[in-house]
Amino acid sequence: SGDVNDDSSIDVLDIVSIVGYIVDGEADFDLACADYNGDGDVNVLDIVAIVNDIINGRVDVVDATSAKLIKSTNGLTLQANGYVGGIQMTLKHGDDFSIELSEDGWISDYATHDNQTILVIVNPIEGELFTSTGYFEIIDMIVANSQDEISATLVREFSLSDAYPNPFNPSTSINYSVANDGHVEIMIYDAAGRLVEELVNGHKDGGAYSITW
Repeated sequence: SGDVNDDSSIDVLDIVSIVGYIVDGEADFDLACADYNGDGDVNVLDIVAIVNDIINGRVDVVDATSAKLIKSTNGLTLQANGYVGGIQMTLKHGDDFSIELSEDGWISDYATHDNQTILVIVNPIEGELFTSTGYFEIIDMIVANSQDEISATLVREFSLSDAYPNPFNPSTSINYSVANDGHVEIMIYDAAGRLVEELVNGHKDGGAYSITW
């Protein structure tokens, strides 16, 4: 198990072969050998398990328990509260989409077929994962630490929706998102510029929120 190139050693060459299979969907090896964790699927979880066994705990890291993926108009950024061993995702996009993976990850690769791109990044560094042009949507993703999959939240750049419904009686909802932790203020003013109500004024973690006023 894990020795997909059948050279009697489990090493980076096997990892590269498994990454190639995940993004391209073609394998010249027995897939059962690539299913290192024995869950019936070949994905980035098998890769992080192989990496963990190769280093055999020799690297002192604190595993992340959660991660945020911050989506902008020109790429994707990672924030996590510890070590992230690997990321796998599937993007859906138009014909005008292009992507360039960051060179900071240990191993990274992607393949585009029609309007879908699959990418894998092993041991990504916190920060920019890739830059891109054209609209894209993440339709599937796995984020893992050195042991297992962790929860991941997708956050878009700062946004503030229109109030809905509008006009309203007696209440309306406003959705907003912030990419990074920080101070947020949302105020309601009338047509004369007078402050009507303070809806938000305080620290918010990066994420998506909804207010009913």
